[in-house]
Amino acid sequence: MRSTSIRVRALRAARGVAVAAAVVAGASTAVRAQSGPRITATPQKLDEEYTSRIKKATPDARISTELVDHMPASATVPSPLKFFGYVPGEPGHLTYHADIVRYYEALEKASPRVKLFRIGKSDEGRDMVALAVADEATIKQLDKYRQITARLTDPRKLQEAEAKQLIATGKPIYYATGSIHTPETGSPEMLTELAFRLAVEESPFIQTIRNNSIVVMTPSTEVDGREKVVDNFNFSLKNPGKPAPGLVYWGQYVQHDNNRDGIGVGLKLTQNILKSFLDWHPTVFHDLHESVTLLYVSTGTGPYNTVVDPIQVNEWWLLAQNEMMEMVKRNVPGVWTYNYYDGWVPNYMFWIGVTHNSIGRFYETQSFSGQNYAVNANQSREWYRPNPTPAGIMWGPRANVNMQESAILISMNNVAKNKETFLENYYLKNKHTIERGQAKAPYAYVVPASQRRRVEAAELMNLIRREGAEVHTANAAFTAGNVAVAAGDYIVRMDQPYAAIVETLLGVQFYPPENPRPYDDTGWSIPLLRNLKATPIADKGILQQPMTMATADLAIHGIISGTGPVLIVDHTTDNTLVTFRFQNAAVKMAAAEQPFEAGGHKFAAGAFVIANADRAALEPSIKSLGLSAWAVAVAPSVPTHDLDVPRIGYIHTWTSTQDEGWVRMALDTFKVPYIYFAENLVRKGDLRSKYDVIIFPHAGGNGTGLVYGGVTGTEPRPYRKTDETPHLGIQDSTDDMRGGLGYDGLQELMKFVQQGGVLITEGGTSTIFPEFNLTQGINIEQSDALYARGSVLKAVLGDRRSPVLYGYDQNALAVYFNQGPIFSVGGGGFGRGGGGRGGGPAIPGIPNMQPNAVPPRLTTLEGSAYVPPVDAAASAPAAATAGQGGRGGRGGGGGGGFGGRGSAVTASAPRVLLSFPSDPNDLLLSGLLVGGDALAGRAVAIDAPVGKGHVVMFANRPFWRWQTQGNFFLGFNAILNWNDLDAGRTAPPTTTAER
Repeated sequence: MRSTSIRVRALRAARGVAVAAAVVAGASTAVRAQSGPRITATPQKLDEEYTSRIKKATPDARISTELVDHMPASATVPSPLKFFGYVPGEPGHLTYHADIVRYYEALEKASPRVKLFRIGKSDEGRDMVALAVADEATIKQLDKYRQITARLTDPRKLQEAEAKQLIATGKPIYYATGSIHTPETGSPEMLTELAFRLAVEESPFIQTIRNNSIVVMTPSTEVDGREKVVDNFNFSLKNPGKPAPGLVYWGQYVQHDNNRDGIGVGLKLTQNILKSFLDWHPTVFHDLHESVTLLYVSTGTGPYNTVVDPIQVNEWWLLAQNEMMEMVKRNVPGVWTYNYYDGWVPNYMFWIGVTHNSIGRFYETQSFSGQNYAVNANQSREWYRPNPTPAGIMWGPRANVNMQESAILISMNNVAKNKETFLENYYLKNKHTIERGQAKAPYAYVVPASQRRRVEAAELMNLIRREGAEVHTANAAFTAGNVAVAAGDYIVRMDQPYAAIVETLLGVQFYPPENPRPYDDTGWSIPLLRNLKATPIADKGILQQPMTMATADLAIHGIISGTGPVLIVDHTTDNTLVTFRFQNAAVKMAAAEQPFEAGGHKFAAGAFVIANADRAALEPSIKSLGLSAWAVAVAPSVPTHDLDVPRIGYIHTWTSTQDEGWVRMALDTFKVPYIYFAENLVRKGDLRSKYDVIIFPHAGGNGTGLVYGGVTGTEPRPYRKTDETPHLGIQDSTDDMRGGLGYDGLQELMKFVQQGGVLITEGGTSTIFPEFNLTQGINIEQSDALYARGSVLKAVLGDRRSPVLYGYDQNALAVYFNQGPIFSVGGGGFGRGGGGRGGGPAIPGIPNMQPNAVPPRLTTLEGSAYVPPVDAAASAPAAATAGQGGRGGRGGGGGGGFGGRGSAVTASAPRVLLSFPSDPNDLLLSGLLVGGDALAGRAVAIDAPVGKGHVVMFANRPFWRWQTQGNFFLGFNAILNWNDLDAGRTAPPTTTAER
C-alpha cells in the first residue's frame, strides 16, 4: 500500500476545513490574493453521493488530488450527477455535446455566476458554445471586463497611467477548449464538472479563481465529431464483442487535421473559436488534448517560432513548471513537459492565442477507451520528467478527469492569484509587438490590389482582418525603398498588436535542419502557396505614408468592358472562375488554346470565349465573382476547344477521410458538383457511363496499400444512421464498408480511363497506376537521404501548352510537398548533385545549442537566393526580397526537367506539367529540406495518357489544409478541360508500316 505524504494529508485536511460544514472555524479564515477581493472560506456541505462515486470511479488513488476528490452540495444548482444521473468520468458513460449544452443552460438558469454564449454553428449545423464562470458581480459586468482586456490589447490608444489602472481593475480571462480531436473524449466530461465546481464551491482555492478571474470554456470544439464518438461508444456498450461502425468521419470535412486549420481558417469550428477568442481577448488560451502518459504540459523542444514574444516563452515555462511542482507536491506521478512537440508551426488551435499575444498552451492527457485499465509504463526519470510514471498505474475515464481537472485548476489559481502580473504581461506583449514593428524591418507588407489574382489577394486580406489584424489601402501612389506602391494597394503594417499573425501569414519560414525533428509542417508562406505577390518593406518611411484602414471585408467587383456579341473572360486562376463555369453550365463556352490579344487586352491561354453571349444573363455572376471580361465584335482567331461540363465522380476510402476532406471543401466552396462514393463500389464497374472525371484524393499509404487495403472482417461492417447511431451516415453511408478498392476495382479504374475518362490523383493515390505499371514511362523512386517535412518548394512549369497549366502566366510556382511521392519520368532526372544538409558534421555527445545561428538557405521563385528584409537605411539592396510571393518571376530558376519549358510532347508520352528545378539548392522556398538532390529535376505533376483518357497525377498536394489556393486551378483546369487534355500535343511520328 502506498503511504500518503504529510504534504498530501495536510492539503486534504485544508480542503476539509474549507468545505466540510462541521469545521466552523473555517468561516473566519480569510485569504487575500494579489489586489483581489476578500476571499472567505464558507461552511459548505459535501454531496456525499457524488463524492463517494468519485472515489469509486477513481481507479488509482495516486491519480487524485484534494481539489477534485469531492463535490460540494448545492440546493439550487443542479450537479452533473443530478442532471445526468452519473458523475463525469464514471466508466460506462459518455455525454453528447447537445446534452452538455442543455446542462450548461440549466447552470445558467440556476446560478448567477454562470453565463452561456452561443458562438456559431458547426459545419453540420450544431451550436458551438462558450460558458463564462465568475463571481456574481463580475458576471453582471462581463462587458466591462471584456472591454478592459480589449483596451489592453492596443497600447497605441493608452497612456501608461491608463494601462496601470486597467491592469489593477481588470481580471484575467482563462479560456479552455475541449475535444477538438474527436477520439479524445475526456475533456468535455471534465469541463462539465469543472463548470459546476467553479460555480458552487466555496473553498478559498476556488474563490480565488472565481473572484479574481473569469473562466471561459468551450466543452467540445469538434461538436459534430463529439456526437459521432458518443454514438460509437453507446453502440459498443449495447453490442459487446461486435465492432463499432468507427469514426470514419469526425466533422463534415476532416479528422485530426481540424487542429491544423489555424493558418487557413477554413473550417467553421476554427472560424467560430477565432471569433470567440477575439470577443474575449483571453489572457490564457488552453486547448485540452489526449495522447501521452500521463500528463504533458506544453512547452516544446524548440525551435520556437520567431513570432513568439519572449515574455510568452517564459510564461510557457512558468505555468508548466508550477503545474508540475504542484502535482509533485500532491504525489501525482507522470506530469512532464518539453519532449513532445516543437513550438514551430502555428497551425494548431491554441496558436490562435500565441499569435495574438495570449498565452496559448495545451495539455496531452492519457486517453481512455471507456473502462479502467493498467498503464504499462515504467518511465525513466529525466530532467523534464522528474516524477515519472511508475509501473502498475491504473487508468480510466475518472483518472483522466481527475488529472486534467486538478492541473487546470492549479493553472487557473496561479493566474488568478497573480492576476496583475499576467495582465501586465499581456499588455507588454502587445506593446512590444508594436515597438518591434516600429524599429525593425519589415515595417509593412505591400500586396498589390491589381495583381493578376485580384480576388485571391482580397481574400487574403480578409483572412488577415478576420484574425483581428489591420489592413490599410494606399491613398495615393508612392515609393517605399524601390518598391512602387499604387493607389489602392493593400498595406499591412507591422506596428500593430497582432503583427505576429501578419508575419505568420505573409512571412517566409526557414527551419534550420540542425534543430530537433519537426512535429508537423515546417513551411507555409501563404503568398507563395496562394500564388500572390506580397512584398516586405524595409523602408520605415512607409509608416508615414497616407493610408486608410479597411473597416469591412474587401470585395472585388467584376466588370465587363467593351461591347459586342462575343464575351471573353480572362483566365487568371482566380478560383471563382470555376464557379462561373458551373453556375452557367448550360451556356456553351470554349477555351483558347493559345495567348492572344482582343479588345486592347492580352489574354493568356485558357481564356473563356463565349460566342453570342447573353450579356444580361452572365454579367451578374461575372460581377459577383470578381471576374474580368471583355465584350468584342468577333471571336479571337486562335485554336479553341469546347469546355464540356463534366460529370464528376469522387472516390473516398472508408479507412482515411482525413486528407480528402480538404479537396471536398474546395469543391463545395467553389460550387463544383460531384458524386461522392466509396472505393469498394468501384469494382461494380460501368464508371464511364456515369462519369467523365473521377477525383481520387490522397488517402495515405502507397499504391499497393490503397489497392489491397480497406476495412476487413468476417461480417458486414455497416456505417449508416440508425436508432443506435443517429449521428452517422451524413457524408456517406453503406451496409458494408469491407473490401477496399481491390484489384477488380483497379481494373475498372483502368477501363474508365481507357474509355476516355480522366482520373485525377494526388499524393498517395498518384502512386497507384505507376506501381501497377499502368502508365508508360513513370516510376516511383525512394530516397533515404531526403527529408522534406511539409515544405514549400519551387516547381518549374513544363509543357506550357497543356490545358492543366492554363492561366498560370509565370515560369515557376510554389507547391506544398511532404516527402513524396518522387516521380521519375522517361530517363530519370538530370542535373542532380549539390545540396545536402549543410552545416558542420554532428559530433556525438555534443549537442548543437545554437541550431538557429545560421542564415536562411532559401531560394525565390525568381531564381535568386532569398535575402531577409533588413532596414533600408542599413542595406540599400534589401528590396531584392520583394518577390517572395506572387506570380513568380520570369527567371524560372534552374530549369525544369523532362518535358522542358514550353516544349511540345508527343501524344503517347507522359506530359510533365511541373517539375522541380535541376539545382537542388534552388528548391526550398519556405520550411525545411535535407537531401534535395533526390528531388532535383523530378516531376511534380504529370498528365499520363492511357487509352483514350488521361491520368493527371500530382506529387504535390494542390488542396492542402486550405492553404494552397494558388494550386487549386491545377485541379480545376483538369476538370474543366477534361475532354481536351491533348490540346497542344504534337502527333506521334508515323512508323514505317503506317507510311
